[in-house]
Amino acid sequence: MRRTFIAVSAGLAVWPIVALAQQVAPSGPRLESPGEIAVWSTVLTQKQDYCRRQARARKLTYLKRRRFVRACVKREMGGL
Repeated sequence: MRRTFIAVSAGLAVWPIVALAQQVAPSGPRLESPGEIAVWSTVLTQKQDYCRRQARARKLTYLKRRRFVRACVKREMGGL
């Protein structure tokens, strides 16, 4: 009974911290017009293509290539 109480208490104490940690801040600027969305979509596509070509040049396997492309795009978009 005491173990259960401690486990439930610990869970209730940790739950709000975990819930807040899972919230992700929006990345990039807030886009409102269709023209802005189109421009940012083009920019993102170009960066993904650039990173994809780098991954192919390194001859990475499928999962490593995916991970590399995600990290590369994140790095490339970091300056915005």
